[in-house]
Amino acid sequence: MEGTPVYCGNCGRCRGSGDCSCVPARFWRLPQVRRAAAEGDANTLIRLLLRHTDLAQDAIARMCDLSQTMVSRVLSGQRELRRQETVRRVVEGITHGFDIPAPVMKRVPQELGLALNGSARQTAEVLNQVAAVDAEDIPGVQEQPPASAVSSAVLSWLVSGPSSGSSEVQVEDGPVAAIRTASAAFSALDNRFGGDNARAAAVHYLNETVVPLLRESHSEKVSRALFAVSSEFVLSLAWMSYDAQRNGAARRYFVQALDLAAHAGERLLGASVLSAMSHQANYVGAHAEARDLARAALTGAGERATQTMRAQFLMMEARAHAAGQDKSACFQAMSEAERAFGRRDPGADPEWIGYFDHAEYSDEVAHCHRDLGHSHVARRLAEQSLASSVGEEYARSRVFTRLVLAAAVLGQGEVEEACHLGSVVLPQVRATSSARCVGYLDAFARSMRPYRGQPMAERFLSQARAVVSAAQ
Repeated sequence: MEGTPVYCGNCGRCRGSGDCSCVPARFWRLPQVRRAAAEGDANTLIRLLLRHTDLAQDAIARMCDLSQTMVSRVLSGQRELRRQETVRRVVEGITHGFDIPAPVMKRVPQELGLALNGSARQTAEVLNQVAAVDAEDIPGVQEQPPASAVSSAVLSWLVSGPSSGSSEVQVEDGPVAAIRTASAAFSALDNRFGGDNARAAAVHYLNETVVPLLRESHSEKVSRALFAVSSEFVLSLAWMSYDAQRNGAARRYFVQALDLAAHAGERLLGASVLSAMSHQANYVGAHAEARDLARAALTGAGERATQTMRAQFLMMEARAHAAGQDKSACFQAMSEAERAFGRRDPGADPEWIGYFDHAEYSDEVAHCHRDLGHSHVARRLAEQSLASSVGEEYARSRVFTRLVLAAAVLGQGEVEEACHLGSVVLPQVRATSSARCVGYLDAFARSMRPYRGQPMAERFLSQARAVVSAAQ
């Protein structure tokens, strides 16, 4: 009937029209949306609107009381809304009329999962809690805890008994074999397709299979084997979480992997966990913590460390020094790593350090020289790493190396070749569920911005922005 108002099917309140800016109800059921709204994160809300609704940029702009140009810049990562009044206006414009949790909503306890436990049964309970808050995406679980939050766990591990039962424990059947197979499968998916590809399934496997087994009673021999293989599995899940940039969850899984390695008496595996924690700390900018964790790994492993392990731990220390621009300390650590790597005997290494081959070693050294501004050396080593890396097993690692190579080429002033190298890797970043790959691409794109006046640079930056925005 003429004059009868027509209401929007999404909310049932506002009139349906061509310029309706209503947000579908399903949007508000997304955990990341509710978290962003509760935390007042206007920039994330705008990006989530574009990603998870059919709203066009002009509709989002009207809703937020912003210009379409400003919305476009936020979506592309060129601009972040920071003024308190603007942020408040945008959040209210998007969330008005919806039941959004208050900022005082439930958060992850800061201490959860960041200490060693008195028994493996306690570890099982803590892992169960960590997996639960991770699966529910409780606010705070993605935030990287401060170094002080894990220092007591690292110290406890360092001063614990040096015994290692790795030479005695040879249980490779039943649940131990099953968990080892699962760990290898999830690690392969992580290395090839990125941490977010199967991370949810790994969390489910942890809660439904690994944790119940840790709660059961076993003989001492089986228990130690079970603790060791569970440590490897949780370490794999920590790497997946780190690659997905769920850094708080990753750090908690790392600490619990360290705890399980301690219960198993696997000193070398525990040292490898600390080295992985060093890798993560360096990536998030905690360079001093990364240095200390790498040194703790080397100290804790002691004389039992194989030469491959020594080289890997030393390269983690070198990476931290390079990121912190301590050239002298970096070169000292790299020199020691080179000597150790030259003496390595792969046959003497545990299976879990087998990835540290010539390609991986060259890549780590290339990273150091890139960070120190030694573009010529970084380029040569990145090319060596790519030449010795074959197959699809470590596809994600080659994305990192290719972007290190592109950065080194740009550092030599070869803008067009750097753009070409960056463009070649874009489909691989797009196809890989890795927040770290996106981070590497974003960092390289930022270094390309001074050359925006050049056609190839403009074209690459436009393509890179699209990939980065799609991943947010």
